[in-house]
Amino acid sequence: MYVDLTMAVGPGTAVFPGYPRPAVLQWSKIDVHGYYSNVLFFPEHVATHVDSPAHFVPGAKTVDQLDVSKFFGRFVAVDFSRLPPRAAIGLRQFEEALPRGVELGPGWVVLIRTGYDAYAGTDKWLEHPDISPELAEHLAKLGVNAVGVDAPSPDHAPFEIHKILLSREVLIYENLTNLPAVVGRTGQFIGLPIKVAGGSGAPVRAVAVV
Repeated sequence: MYVDLTMAVGPGTAVFPGYPRPAVLQWSKIDVHGYYSNVLFFPEHVATHVDSPAHFVPGAKTVDQLDVSKFFGRFVAVDFSRLPPRAAIGLRQFEEALPRGVELGPGWVVLIRTGYDAYAGTDKWLEHPDISPELAEHLAKLGVNAVGVDAPSPDHAPFEIHKILLSREVLIYENLTNLPAVVGRTGQFIGLPIKVAGGSGAPVRAVAVV
């Protein structure tokens, strides 16, 4: 079964504060030009997207420089949707929530459900729980490929979690959606981004195969 974990990009898509909203300009029409097409304007970090190490680490790899294998991995999805706003997900709390028999290691993708995709575009959207530094360090030491959240970020300013993960080339997927369909399950994660030259990140079509 294929599960689409992707938020659509369009003029109404919520953006992180400070970024411009996406714009779509219809460029051609079938009845006029013989074909339909649009011109798109949006930030690299819009809707479901991946952060490359260069987003926070000077001189680190941009999204086009990453090995394509980094965008795949065996995933596990863990539910923390009952946490209070801005709560920190600790290491022990995370380990207790892992499905029985799951042993994380190199190449895995950890998906964390907060439920905050339901609040996209509202003030509450920015009150999402965070990954704790202790948990981020643990996942980085395990060599996981990526961590994904259904929130606009895995942390708040000063973005310590971004720096811990990205400095170890653990990619960060943000604004995932539909995670209830895969919570408590494992399978194959695919999160291929647009190959933006010099990009600090890029939108992705994220899919879980279960």
